[in-house]
Amino acid sequence: MELHQVEFSTERSRSYKLALNQFPECWKEDTLMMYDFLSPQCGESILEIGAGSGFFSFDISTSIGPEGRLFVVDPSPDQLKPIYERADDNITIMQRPAEDISLSEGVQLDAIWSRGAFHHVKSKEAVLNNLAQFAKPGARLVICDIFSGTKLSDYFDEHVAISCTTGHEVSFLSKPYAKSLCKLTGWSEPKFTDLALQWHFERKEDIGVFLSLLHSNKPEYSHKHSLDDAERLLGIRRTPTGWHSIGQ
Repeated sequence: MELHQVEFSTERSRSYKLALNQFPECWKEDTLMMYDFLSPQCGESILEIGAGSGFFSFDISTSIGPEGRLFVVDPSPDQLKPIYERADDNITIMQRPAEDISLSEGVQLDAIWSRGAFHHVKSKEAVLNNLAQFAKPGARLVICDIFSGTKLSDYFDEHVAISCTTGHEVSFLSKPYAKSLCKLTGWSEPKFTDLALQWHFERKEDIGVFLSLLHSNKPEYSHKHSLDDAERLLGIRRTPTGWHSIGQ
């Protein structure tokens, strides 16, 4: 049996959900982005990789309606708990890593969605090759993630990797590698859209609180450590409605 490490263990999962509960409005632009790029439609079958605690899952479930089917995939039972507690009838929960995705015979997907989780996938080529067999002709594969060589990858490599309680040993995509992956696994050539999503906060110090909770800082790394590195590596600006930081 192959052992897969679950990065979002109890402590990190608790901290992650606390961040979203404490700042429920900060990801407004991310939700709009999901609707723009995934565009879930009534009656569709969609697979969500790295569903976490269901931030996007319930909006997708509502959009596809009772005739649709949403398959949510995440290896962490702690992360999935909110979905288990309030899952709609059209949601199927699969507690497993992306490498172990398997669907019932005859299931064909209209779309596959992953936001901020694909850099955790260890065997990207194997996963995309496996998913291709479940995809309808012309199915949409929408991956919103951090790419190498960006401000965000620098923030994760320089700050999150050392401050997070579970570490952050991941592999980010590059555009050339993404093109190669799609060609090797039977997907059409990808289209890239560079997004600078803004995370919204009422106070500047809230950015440090949110980031330290989201990434489950070790005790020796304070909210201010996260805030200072975010300002240095990502950029923070004041607006008429509050404070913005570049998000994922």
